[in-house]
Amino acid sequence: ANLKNQADWLLHNIIPKHVSDQLKKSAQYSENHKDVGILFANLVNFNELYDESYCGGKEFLRVLNELISDFDELLDKQEFRNVEKIKTIGATFMAASGLNPFIRGENQHKYQHLQELMEFAFSLQRVVQDFNQSLIEFDLILRVGLNYGDVTSGVIGTTKLYYDIWGDAVNIASRMETTGVNGRIQVNERTKDVLKQWYEFQERGQIFVKGKDNMTVFLFVKSKENAMRMF
Repeated sequence: ANLKNQADWLLHNIIPKHVSDQLKKSAQYSENHKDVGILFANLVNFNELYDESYCGGKEFLRVLNELISDFDELLDKQEFRNVEKIKTIGATFMAASGLNPFIRGENQHKYQHLQELMEFAFSLQRVVQDFNQSLIEFDLILRVGLNYGDVTSGVIGTTKLYYDIWGDAVNIASRMETTGVNGRIQVNERTKDVLKQWYEFQERGQIFVKGKDNMTVFLFVKSKENAMRMF
């Protein structure tokens, strides 16, 4: 039983539980999801910490690991139950919300998971701020992009399984981050229209998104004081 528990624990760390349950039955998994939130959070200046001469770059990895582990720990909180990590790509953390149909079914509000993802972004910012206290003469900068839309999730491969999400909405979320402003959270108009019941945004102008031409983008300014939290 212990080995099985370990195997399950490993599997759930690679693949969300609601997916692995299905995977055990059919050995394959892919699913379409509507209105999923996608977040990319990039530690823009992280590579500047890298110093080959210092422990052969091991210190760099230790710091990255510590920080990503702090990000991961946030996901254990009940208030982020709609949010799950997809992967890290270098010093970029990718998460999504609304992928678990069972949790989503319990939500009070259609876009509760999106609000959770936004609050998760604030928590990431706080983790980085706290972390910066421990770094001498160096401040890590986090840049966040957020979008929502339809995605396909799936598990690829039979060995070294890998869970991911695909779709236009993912590419746009990525562009929201890469074209964003250091230290800020950037969204497109569609996402702003949903989130504006809880948060204030300022229009930044237009950016070019491949295959989408120009998109109007907005930066998060502050939370609305009298807005009702959905969770």
